[in-house]
Amino acid sequence: MSADSVHPAEAGLPTLGKLGIQSKASVDSIDPLPIAQQWLESFAKATSQQSSNIPHLVNELLLPSSFESTIFLPDSDIDAKTGLPPVPKTGNSEPSVYWRDMLALTWDFRTFEGTDKIRKFLENRLTQANIRNIKLSQETPPVLSSPFPDLVWIQLLFTFDTDVGGCTGVARLVPVAKTGETKWKAHTVYTRLESLHGVSELLGPGRKSEPYHGPWDQTRAEEVAYKDREPTVIVVGAGQSGLGVAANLKVLGVDTLVIEKSERVGDNWRKRYEALCLHDPVWYDHLPFVPFPKTWPVYTPAQKLGNWLESYADSLDLNVWTSSEVTKVVRDKDHDIWSVTVTSKKQSSSETPEETERVFRVKHVIFANGWAGGEPYIPEIPGRDKFQGQVLHSFQHKKATDHSGKKVVVVGACTSAFDISVDYADHGIDVTMYQRSPTFIISAAGLRVSLSSLYKEDHPYPTEVSDRLNMSLALPFAAGLSNRTRPLLAKLDEETYQGLEKKGFRINEGFRGTGLMLQYLTRGGGYYIDVGGSKYIIDGRIKLKGSSGSIKEFIEKGLRFEDGTELDADVVVFCTGLGDGRVALARVLEQDVVEKCPTLWGLNSEGEVQGCYRELGSKNLWSVMGMPCYSYAFFANPSPGQETLRTVVSIPNMSRSVSPHQLSLLTEATEQPPEIKAIEKGIFGERYSA
Repeated sequence: MSADSVHPAEAGLPTLGKLGIQSKASVDSIDPLPIAQQWLESFAKATSQQSSNIPHLVNELLLPSSFESTIFLPDSDIDAKTGLPPVPKTGNSEPSVYWRDMLALTWDFRTFEGTDKIRKFLENRLTQANIRNIKLSQETPPVLSSPFPDLVWIQLLFTFDTDVGGCTGVARLVPVAKTGETKWKAHTVYTRLESLHGVSELLGPGRKSEPYHGPWDQTRAEEVAYKDREPTVIVVGAGQSGLGVAANLKVLGVDTLVIEKSERVGDNWRKRYEALCLHDPVWYDHLPFVPFPKTWPVYTPAQKLGNWLESYADSLDLNVWTSSEVTKVVRDKDHDIWSVTVTSKKQSSSETPEETERVFRVKHVIFANGWAGGEPYIPEIPGRDKFQGQVLHSFQHKKATDHSGKKVVVVGACTSAFDISVDYADHGIDVTMYQRSPTFIISAAGLRVSLSSLYKEDHPYPTEVSDRLNMSLALPFAAGLSNRTRPLLAKLDEETYQGLEKKGFRINEGFRGTGLMLQYLTRGGGYYIDVGGSKYIIDGRIKLKGSSGSIKEFIEKGLRFEDGTELDADVVVFCTGLGDGRVALARVLEQDVVEKCPTLWGLNSEGEVQGCYRELGSKNLWSVMGMPCYSYAFFANPSPGQETLRTVVSIPNMSRSVSPHQLSLLTEATEQPPEIKAIEKGIFGERYSA
């Protein structure tokens, strides 16, 4: 890529120059309120069933554009020299335009780019939605934002109704010079279903108000036992994703049973390696309905998080069977029902636990059984039978002192590899990290700066508003903003980068140069949020092996690499991530159902996550996954005067950042549990598929 060319991710940014604005001074001191009010009034008229005017909407209220992003083109289209996709056909001359919808109009998660696609979508959906009662948000008034000197927009939030439910919207208006005057047009519009008409939530004023004199424990035990009833939904896995979904379903009165194979809720964190701690801050890790207390540490230890999940399930009266496992899920095609076989283990007087089996017949099954199904991946390497030491995956590793006095090689150079290597070094154990490929590094301090415009201590926005703003930007647009902020954040970590590179540690710039956000969403890994591990390499406390090619084979006392070099080891710990989640699904699903399952994770051509919070190719079969900070929406818009560095990547909990209704409508939408309740009420519409 030549010096005067544009990065493909930035090509569609609505810069002032593209919009014909010669002087920023002409737009950076305006009052955003009357402009937002006037635009929203015109938007309401153009979208109403009685006066719908789609040509006016897409040409006058939205920014006309034929721009087509290339950032998500397949790897086969990547230039071998630059590592980047081609610049869009319109080059750097035309701004993009986006409409992102979450269920409000499409019963799906969709991102429409360009005037033609937006027009087609509106022609199909606008009239039947019957948009009405559009009102500007009073709690979050319009603001004028300028994250970079050449970018200015007015951000406004609004509410509206459709025939199905109550909705919210976000628009960002950019100034356009036209015939001697400045008009403000929407560069991005976001619409989202928040509630269903006629469906009340069992919280706040809707909570149980009658006094109860017990016996409480007996009542709860009967609810959890499911002796004389079937749940509507079975959730496989009681981690943060499974519990978050179950909590939302419970609020809507949808009977849900969570099946957890561990002895206790939270063991998925509690029984990981001792040194495990979340590297993302507390402010955007909250679960639905019960935020962490003000006394909670900024970075949560894994064991503490496990205990929190257990207390969360108990406090919300979620129905969970522990020491239980789903062993078979079979579709009854004649009745649109899933037969789910659950095997439970209970302690008996003998040493061997007593096993019982029950077959449930449920409408919906949600797999929340961990990242990629919790299946550790260890690459096939010849000679393992010759190796005289111990081989294990990070999922099997417990604590450094298990290997006192041994030589340890950690294969991998991302989060788990750093955590485990630091733990070994802290206990005086000889440890070498083998780096297979470059890693994206961002300091914990840098991440906190990037999150702080929406997620920080005592932020003026409620969490739900921050989440809504976070979800409101189309990912192709957010990628361009992240590409700009990445080098600014890199300056904060410049000394660390230099120290690592001197040691031979290879650093990259994230997915196609755009930093952390897309790195996580496309790979689910390949990065390290630096909470101190980098200095261990710089200081030599963790030795580094890299640039030696792949591991060729195990040898009796260690590893041999492609360049012929060898590395002694008594223990080899593979921090190589998890495999294809469909492998775990194949153990319980029929083959024809597995064959319909999409890829679990990664991004489609619109920039929407594949497989996660979507149906798995079969009706009423779902998958949810992700860290407590499930990353799905990204660029945080600052108020005027905030630093540019405070505008980058944010990673909200997906179970939290969608409404309870979205998480409990659960059926025909292919993108995220939104449909059980809508189907039961007979109001679920046809998913937009064009």
